[in-house]
Amino acid sequence: MTVRINVAIESSLRRFGIVRKVKRSQAVFMWEDVVGPAAAKVSSAVTCKDGILFVEVKNSVWAAELSLLKRDIVKRLNRLLGKGTIKDIRFRATGRSFHKPKGKHGKEKGEETWTPQRQALPGYEITRIRELALGIKDPAVQEVFVRFAITAEETRKLRDRVSRG
Repeated sequence: MTVRINVAIESSLRRFGIVRKVKRSQAVFMWEDVVGPAAAKVSSAVTCKDGILFVEVKNSVWAAELSLLKRDIVKRLNRLLGKGTIKDIRFRATGRSFHKPKGKHGKEKGEETWTPQRQALPGYEITRIRELALGIKDPAVQEVFVRFAITAEETRKLRDRVSRG
């Protein structure tokens, strides 16, 4: 019996009860594609908790503008991720820029922007993830699951660090 890799991964994630969490974390990474380049230049999705997407915005004017578009943004996200994945969006004005302006020859110029760095998981957490994956019979799917789970956990920790300031 042959099973498509995406079906096998989703089945495994569903079995471990993390499908909704994964889809909600995808909303953070899809932000720019959903809102477009203009809004993405002044905003950044930071995290999603309990169906609420938290977005940092350059200033209160943009926060108000995006608030007016909130219903449409939520609909677009849910169309891509599945009905009911995103319930609400909260905007927070931060006063910082999200993308460096490009100068001549594509070199960056102007103000500094902070770029968070992902840190590798400690060995014991990787071991825990590998133990969870032992229930997956197909070795290829098992390895994909392990890589995905490690990346998801590193990303969650990064988002938590960013949202704390």
